[in-house]
Amino acid sequence: MLFSIVVPVYNVEKYLEECLNSIIKQILQISESCEIILVNDGSTDSSGEICNRYNAMYPNIVKVFHNSNHGLLMTRRFGYKKAKGEYIVNCDSDDVLESDFFKSLVETIKEYSRPDMIMFNQYLYDGQDKKVAFDNILSKKNVSVVSKEDVLRQFLMGNSLVSICGAVYKRTCIDIDKNYLMYAHVSNGEDSLQKIELFDYAETFVYLNKALYNYRMGSGMTTKFDANYYGSFKVVFKEIIKRKEKWNLPDFEYLLSIKVLSTVGRAITQTRLKRWKNYNDHKKYLQKIRRDDILNEYIVNVNVIKKQIQKSHFVFLILLEKHLYCIIIVLLNLKNLSEKIGMGK
Repeated sequence: MLFSIVVPVYNVEKYLEECLNSIIKQILQISESCEIILVNDGSTDSSGEICNRYNAMYPNIVKVFHNSNHGLLMTRRFGYKKAKGEYIVNCDSDDVLESDFFKSLVETIKEYSRPDMIMFNQYLYDGQDKKVAFDNILSKKNVSVVSKEDVLRQFLMGNSLVSICGAVYKRTCIDIDKNYLMYAHVSNGEDSLQKIELFDYAETFVYLNKALYNYRMGSGMTTKFDANYYGSFKVVFKEIIKRKEKWNLPDFEYLLSIKVLSTVGRAITQTRLKRWKNYNDHKKYLQKIRRDDILNEYIVNVNVIKKQIQKSHFVFLILLEKHLYCIIIVLLNLKNLSEKIGMGK
């Protein structure tokens, strides 16, 4: 079996059929055998019933598992344990694959001697329109063999290689017995955690400079405040730091500074999504981030990595470094106000 498509499912009755149809239509047309593993994570809507219906229609392809709610990370790991394919494909249940997803991957696997990991571009999708999120990530060529060092560097410098759905990889690259229960609380950064694991085992990489995956915007956490946003990513930073010697990147500290500080910039920015009870509550949250040990180690490099992060993030980081919380909060409130005015509210 060539592909195991792992689909975590939780309360996505609105999108699930579109997702599954985008997969099934293709795998019925290719000669390679595939399986779709649907893991229902305790859905309270009709998602579980939809899973059962597709299992009844395609019993040789679709496998369904109904679990109590464990969260996205543990649900995905459960799916991996059930997988039998040579390659793992991740597809979130509100997203959609491009019509040539499997054809392109099969051709790449055959032409490039079954690489450990194939990375590709993604579209941002709102249900109708779509635009490329990233392209020319590792090369401007249509298809390229890329080094592990280049992959690791790009992983640390930006978000273009973070998504677990933006790559397919051999099942042998997964430490299937690794205990992820200690990470069950992680609400953000679960893709990064699993990518780090994959980098421990993958040695051969191919970059397909083509958008094959549609990431649906606005259906998940993208417009919600998460109080544990930075705390979740701190778990990721600790795992990266453990691999400093193994990764052996000459500018490791510079690259990790970009990773840490850009994350802090996003953590500050997303605080504007919360309706704070008062100024002091918002200030206390920012102070908690400012006291963090990893932040304090890397914020001294903020001017060094200035050109590698968003301008607004740089401004927030400078203000945070100087404990100017009032100005940060005023700027965030002004941003919210300008958006309301722009929407005519």
